[in-house]
Amino acid sequence: MKLIFTLFMALFFVSSISAQWKDPSERLEWNKEVEKKWSQKNTPDANGKLSVNHLITLDTYIDPYSQNMAEGRYGTKFNFKYYSFKLPKEFKRGDTLLLRITEVINPLDFYLSRLDLTYNESSIFESGGMFRMDAFYKGQPVPIDGPGIEVQFPVQNPTNVYNLYSYQNNLWEKKQDSKDIQTSASTTESTSDNFEFNLSSIDKIVSGIKGFVWWNFDLPRKNITCLTGRIKSSNTNHSVTVVGISKLGVTTKQFYTDEFKINYLQDVMVKVIVDGGDGTLGASNQIQTNKVDSYFYSDENKKGKCQNIGEIHTKKVSPELKNNRGELLKYLGLNDIL
Repeated sequence: MKLIFTLFMALFFVSSISAQWKDPSERLEWNKEVEKKWSQKNTPDANGKLSVNHLITLDTYIDPYSQNMAEGRYGTKFNFKYYSFKLPKEFKRGDTLLLRITEVINPLDFYLSRLDLTYNESSIFESGGMFRMDAFYKGQPVPIDGPGIEVQFPVQNPTNVYNLYSYQNNLWEKKQDSKDIQTSASTTESTSDNFEFNLSSIDKIVSGIKGFVWWNFDLPRKNITCLTGRIKSSNTNHSVTVVGISKLGVTTKQFYTDEFKINYLQDVMVKVIVDGGDGTLGASNQIQTNKVDSYFYSDENKKGKCQNIGEIHTKKVSPELKNNRGELLKYLGLNDIL
């Protein structure tokens, strides 16, 4: 009972913690509390439905003339002026904009983002988290204008200096050195003895954010290894995703056979998730990636050096499971961070 109380208290006072529970029952209790917190803050999407399986977003209506800050679910703060937006001519004082704030801090959301954090042929990102903000007026996008927006983001596990990158034209572009991006930081760290892995966070402030694109705090790593295995499924079209747990990040790749080879960072606790086009879904156990250089390019390049993780079984899952975040977490064997 004392342990459960400690977990509940951590939910509200720990800035950001990610772990794999030593006792599965503790994980279930934690996820119930996370879901409860979401249900208190959930807002409908544009179609009036709650976004559960998809990325966790926060929809909020603001009057840009009287409001200058919005905050996401995980504490990301967006500071702006009314001239930060290119308001349409028909916009009148007293009208509101719809802001949709998306933060990617949880391993599940890295998977659901469908983004690949491969930076170039020789490096993969270790991530501190991603974010984006979109604005709408009467259902139409409103561009970010003027000096842009200042963002205060809780960068996860800041053991290294993370740079800022944006995702444009299917490529990650570094923005840290741009003249309109300045950074400063104030550290707030939290750890707990109840977890196998502990993540701390650091609030990093960036200014001059423009455009409805993904922004990612990352560090390109060259210590890359390769995972291989087989997929047991009646379907031959699979999306294979490696999700980082002890260090956040994700790589994803499409395969049309029952064998896969996919790259990830060395010495990281991961989950491999297989998503079939026919509604099938499966996941590996937790895997510690090797400390072996084995970047996979093709069947002829370094064949046989990939870490073999065996067979991943997939099965047809109901739409209800995919639309219930708690059940999806349980099925994939993942936890959430708050």
